[in-house]
Amino acid sequence: MIDIEHLNPDQLDAVQETGNIGCSHAATAVSQMIGKPVDISVPHLRIVKTVELEETLSDMFGGEEKIVGVYLELTNEFQGSILFIFPYHSALSLTDVLMGREPGSSGELDEMARSALMEVGNIVVSAYTNALGALIDTPVMLSPPSFACDIPRNVLSNVYSSLGDTKHALIFDIKFSGDNIFDSYFILLPSPRSLDILLSKLVPFVDESTKEYAESITST
Repeated sequence: MIDIEHLNPDQLDAVQETGNIGCSHAATAVSQMIGKPVDISVPHLRIVKTVELEETLSDMFGGEEKIVGVYLELTNEFQGSILFIFPYHSALSLTDVLMGREPGSSGELDEMARSALMEVGNIVVSAYTNALGALIDTPVMLSPPSFACDIPRNVLSNVYSSLGDTKHALIFDIKFSGDNIFDSYFILLPSPRSLDILLSKLVPFVDESTKEYAESITST
């Protein structure tokens, strides 16, 4: 068994490559959705224990600041869940773009805005899981998304109820850029068995052939 808390830089790069490929596909899909060019930055990977996730998010956003979360469960062979998070101000700014409004128009998230943000979350998560499934040659299926807008503790309370024995969270920071820059965070919460699948299939293959294969998926 590979210890995710003690991966070397090359091994971390192998895991992060799934995020790089997913973001490439997600940028194209979101651009088509809104009819404007959108870039999504190469994400930085951070790994924390699930018991530390509430404290981590509170440090990132402020414990009493609202965040927006889109939550999906992973089903089939690769199990776990994914939480896609925006700071509230980024969610408002992105809503203006998605709804074709003037920047700064949105003061709150109405039902249409929530639906649009859920769709973006669904697009980004689907792009990631498609890339992940291709790289590890294992089906990755998703439940319908659910939406939350609350302080980190309350957003996570619903997530924790379905985590089971998941012990680690893989946090990718993602910046959308176009007319404006929007911060977001993509959190993969794999079951222990699924984490073993991920590490056993990705980590040993840090070589040129794997990098070429990853690049070929990115370019399609």
